[in-house]
Amino acid sequence: AVDPSMLMNQTPPTPATSQVFGVVVPGGAVRTDFQPTDQTGTKFALALSGISGSSITAVSDLVFFLLPGVQLPEGHGAVLYWQIVGSTNTEFNLVGAIANHQPSGVFRTGWSTNESLGTAVSSQSVTINLGVSIEPMSNIQNMGAMQNQTIHVAKKIAMDLFNYMRSFDTGTAGAGNMVVPNNVFDRWMKRFEGKARVDPNFFMKKSDDEI
Repeated sequence: AVDPSMLMNQTPPTPATSQVFGVVVPGGAVRTDFQPTDQTGTKFALALSGISGSSITAVSDLVFFLLPGVQLPEGHGAVLYWQIVGSTNTEFNLVGAIANHQPSGVFRTGWSTNESLGTAVSSQSVTINLGVSIEPMSNIQNMGAMQNQTIHVAKKIAMDLFNYMRSFDTGTAGAGNMVVPNNVFDRWMKRFEGKARVDPNFFMKKSDDEI
């Protein structure tokens, strides 16, 4: 882990012995034993030991927070990710983010509907690995990772719907108008729900002009 006072520097902090972050699975113990994973002092990891099988998919929320007295570098926040560790490891998926002005949050995991996780826990012994990355607030805002970003999330969902509808438009309706199938919303909703089961945050990872 890192010395919390070092996190005030704009340069990467030097790993030391003090803990910086805490995480709680509701009903479980507080975990603060995140370990640095590189030499920059901005990447950390923690294995959620003691949780396995169906118990993993039953975890709907995680509480993530800065420990008392900890200050992140100015203009930066801490982003929480998760991955499956088993016979093969998956890529990290976004959970949420905290910052000095919002030092804690309760974040949805999406594990109960994640098909990759459901398949993994039914066929092998897996562990959930949590990763933390200290990143500029500009990156975090673009990801929509901060809690209570309701408007940002709504815009991303609306843009996903708009782009889907636009993919059907033939351009025959004239400027400012769009011709789409009568059932376009039902088709979009089915597609959206299918993608969300695999990755609850998929629409946050797309640029606004992607379909």
